[in-house]
Amino acid sequence: MKLEKFIYNIIQSPRKSLLVYAITLLLFIFSIATFPTEIVKAKMLPSKDSDTFSVYVDLKEGSSIVQTKEVTSCISKKLISKDLVTDISVFIGEGQPLDFAALVKQSALKDKQSQAEIMVNIKKANNRDISSYNFVSDIREELQECSKYEANIKLIELPAGPPVLASIVAEIYGGNNFQNRRVFANKIAKVLQNQKTLVDVDVMADKEKEKFEITLDNNKIIKTGISLEQVKNIIYIAYEGLVLSVVNEKDSQSQIPIFLRLDNQRVFDSNNKDAIVNKLSTLKLINKNGSTIPLNELINVKKVLKEPTLTSKNLTPMINVIAETNKDSQIYPLLDARTELLDTFTKDYEVIKSNMLNLEFKDKKTGEKFKLVWDGELKVTIDTFIDLGGAFIIALVLIFFLMVVYYKSFALSGGIVLSSFVSIIGVIIAHIIMDIFTNDTFYLTATSLIGFIGLIGINSRNSTLIIDFTKQLIEEKGLTINQAIAKATATRSKPIILTVLTMVFASSLLATDAVFGGLGVALIGGTLISYVVSMFFVPVIIKNQIKKIL
Repeated sequence: MKLEKFIYNIIQSPRKSLLVYAITLLLFIFSIATFPTEIVKAKMLPSKDSDTFSVYVDLKEGSSIVQTKEVTSCISKKLISKDLVTDISVFIGEGQPLDFAALVKQSALKDKQSQAEIMVNIKKANNRDISSYNFVSDIREELQECSKYEANIKLIELPAGPPVLASIVAEIYGGNNFQNRRVFANKIAKVLQNQKTLVDVDVMADKEKEKFEITLDNNKIIKTGISLEQVKNIIYIAYEGLVLSVVNEKDSQSQIPIFLRLDNQRVFDSNNKDAIVNKLSTLKLINKNGSTIPLNELINVKKVLKEPTLTSKNLTPMINVIAETNKDSQIYPLLDARTELLDTFTKDYEVIKSNMLNLEFKDKKTGEKFKLVWDGELKVTIDTFIDLGGAFIIALVLIFFLMVVYYKSFALSGGIVLSSFVSIIGVIIAHIIMDIFTNDTFYLTATSLIGFIGLIGINSRNSTLIIDFTKQLIEEKGLTINQAIAKATATRSKPIILTVLTMVFASSLLATDAVFGGLGVALIGGTLISYVVSMFFVPVIIKNQIKKIL
């Protein structure tokens, strides 16, 4: 057999055996180097091609519903003009109908006139030639043109994995007060805005805003013979409105409420104290004596700072700075942002690296401390890869000890595990090839790692087939170790290649799937390289260890 002779020549020649080691080592180094060089990029799951996405609109605190409508109308006109968009729904002063993702993104908490959500439906995947995430990326800049009144416009896609607040969330803790914490959060936001692939950056903290506060003058109210409840009710009915009663009609399925509130005359002429007092003077109350008293004589109006909305996590005050990624994994812009933080913040702060990628800052002048904790889809990605990496290591250790029990040789068992680990070369090369032939970046995902873990058992089985048959040939046929290895490898090549081809054909059905494509490609590349490893690397690595189990 030509294959048997070829393998025999390799294991007989120390120079050729060394060449096999060198080629394998170079390919392994190249595979590992693809991560820091970003030839292959890692991401938990690729973006999801969906038939819907959302637009979140947040104007500055205190903006009117008229201003919010103006911004959403602008966005709606631009969306409707797109051929791919079938219909939209606008929700002003509230979130869209809740799903699990919207619940995590705090959509249910939206109840301000300055907030709105737009649900956008687009054509089905088979009726368009562009993915939803590429369409969102293409229109993002155009929609930002509607950003009036300091509006923050965010385009939210359905998550491919577990829903999170945002792709990247920077949790800011510390500071002596809310204002200082917000200032520091804005500095972090500016760094995130400097990253090319980070978009929709937003600081989830209210800006300082002045408002007019109305307080009741209890002494005057009592002297005029008007009850406090009467004053409160007229203000509430005039500006908020109240359901006073209902009307029953035979043609109506339910009762019709009678809602009472002043018309547009309740709107103030301008945003100042005098305009408010003048408008309130038009509201008059009647006391027990039948006298009418203007409302402005019973109240005090003063300008105050509006208390900001405070957020906390685990009872610790904090501020979230969020950002979405545009056609990129979360980890790479974050690493760039982290590097920029370490370079630029050292002038004013003592920067301390804490666990993982988190950072701590201490102001050199005031001694004020801040803590930056990364969360969001980034944290889910890191946790997932750590867990899968741990599972991979545990699988290798278990297989190693299983081989030790079976062969009674640590060296031979180590060779089997090493040959299994080398299959990562095929996984990486397969991802590089797929990245070349696909329009979007083909990421090494969590499903890719699952496929790699599954390959360990397949590769270990190939090695044990060759080792057991080699031992049998030596004991029954009296062949030399090198002859037996060559003959065993050549003989077992046919069932091994049949197994490989079966795995390749089955996995090819998964290769184009949005979520499980990484699993399919990992199995294809890993099983193909496992055949090469079994034919050439395994014979070389076991030739000096076989005699220990005879």
